[in-house]
Amino acid sequence: MKKIILSFVLLTFAFPALAGDGKESAFDRVVKTQTLRCGYGTWSPGVYKDLKTGEMKGLFVEMLNEAAKMAKIKVEWVAEVNWGQISESLRTRKIDAFCSGMANNAARAKQLAYTIPISYWSFDVAVRADDTRFSSNLPLTPADLNKPEYSTAFSMGDKLETIKETELSQTKGVSLPPLGTPADNIMHVLTKKTDFVISPRVMIQEYEKQNGKGKLRLLEMKVPLRVYGNVIAVDIHEQELVSFLNASIGELINSSSYDRIMKPYNKAYPDAFLKPKLNYDMAK
Repeated sequence: MKKIILSFVLLTFAFPALAGDGKESAFDRVVKTQTLRCGYGTWSPGVYKDLKTGEMKGLFVEMLNEAAKMAKIKVEWVAEVNWGQISESLRTRKIDAFCSGMANNAARAKQLAYTIPISYWSFDVAVRADDTRFSSNLPLTPADLNKPEYSTAFSMGDKLETIKETELSQTKGVSLPPLGTPADNIMHVLTKKTDFVISPRVMIQEYEKQNGKGKLRLLEMKVPLRVYGNVIAVDIHEQELVSFLNASIGELINSSSYDRIMKPYNKAYPDAFLKPKLNYDMAK
């Protein structure tokens, strides 16, 4: 009997853990190869490919590469993934993690497991610069926007749809195409198809960098409609991988490297990326 038990223990340690479908887990593959295969969705300044050099650039590229150094692994940016195909790409092991930074909303958490936030971002409200309907009674509350005479756009299944259904249930919703982008949402406002756009501040700032300032105006709100964490996503069953990535990201946040990497982005995109609060106090 003792020999049988010993044989079972040896087999348990000799073979890697398997996922529910009998395949090797993403965590064990990462440990074995010392490589994290990242999928990404292109958005500037978060993650994008330099068209001249082919090099991956952006805030989350720098952050993930630095965290990987601390974890003694390397990152391969292996595939651009449609935002609507994230969970499928993770489930089929096309990628180990989706590394572009995404909002940790509850709806997607049925298929995805999230890391701790690398940063936070608030969702602001912008209108046409010449639209004076929102100029009175500043700062505004969600109730000031939650009126049937106003409209805003969203993509089905996206966090903006959740905001529309909860905080802005009386506001008219305009559905964007399945592959709609933040720029499409902004254009709906500028072409008067909708009245306001809800967006992370960085998306509005980047649009103005590419298309010129003066077309949009951020509304002053008493509190943001939403604040989300910018997280990395893995398959819902990959809890060991989440734990490993959390340790790596936590070490990065508590290092001087974090502020060094973030500094130029904070300068170029003021108040767009909010640093997680540290879990200690150096005050004497």
